[in-house]
Amino acid sequence: MQSLVLALLLFASPLLAQAEIIGMQVPRAVTEEEMKASLREIDLVDEKGAPLDLRALMANGKPTLVSLWAHWCPNCVGEAPGYKALAKACPQRWNVVFVSAIASDFPKDVARFKTFGLPWKFYRVADTAKTDIAKAKAARAFYGQTVEGAVVTPQHYFVNAAGAVEAIVAGRMNFAEPDRLAAFCGS
Repeated sequence: MQSLVLALLLFASPLLAQAEIIGMQVPRAVTEEEMKASLREIDLVDEKGAPLDLRALMANGKPTLVSLWAHWCPNCVGEAPGYKALAKACPQRWNVVFVSAIASDFPKDVARFKTFGLPWKFYRVADTAKTDIAKAKAARAFYGQTVEGAVVTPQHYFVNAAGAVEAIVAGRMNFAEPDRLAAFCGS
C-alpha cells in the first residue's frame, strides 16, 4: 500500500508536497482529520435505498477507494477510461465505491455512470444527513465542503487494507497511466 501512495504522490501534482490533501487546493470548511473520520460515520445508500456498510467494507482486508463523482464534472467523466482499465486489470483487488457529490443529483449521476459499463455500484449520502445533526456534520466532512459551501470533484479517499485513510486526492486521476495502474493493481 505504501508503494501505491508513493506512486500516487509522484503522479499527482508536484506543487503540493506540503499539502494536507493531494491535488486541487481550496479553502475548506472542514479539516483533513474530519474528512478522514467521516468515512466511519457516513451512511450511504444505493439507488434502491439499500444501505452500504462502508465500515464493514473497509474492514474486509482489501484496500478501498471511495470516489465522489458528478455527472456534470468533466474531470469525473474524463476518469472513465482509467476506471475501465482498472476494472479490466484488477477488478477484485480493491473495494471501489462511487458516491454522488451532490445527493440531489443522484438520479442523473447514476444514469451517466451506468453508460460507462463499470462493474461497481453507485451510492449517495443517506437521508439521515437531513435529520440527524451528527450525520449532517459527517456528510459535510465527507464531501470536503469548501468555505463557499461547494464540493470539489472528483475527490478520492484511499483507504488501506487495515481501514485507515492514507490519502485524499482532490482532482482528476488517470488510472490507465501504466505506472499508476501497476501501482494500483500491485503488479
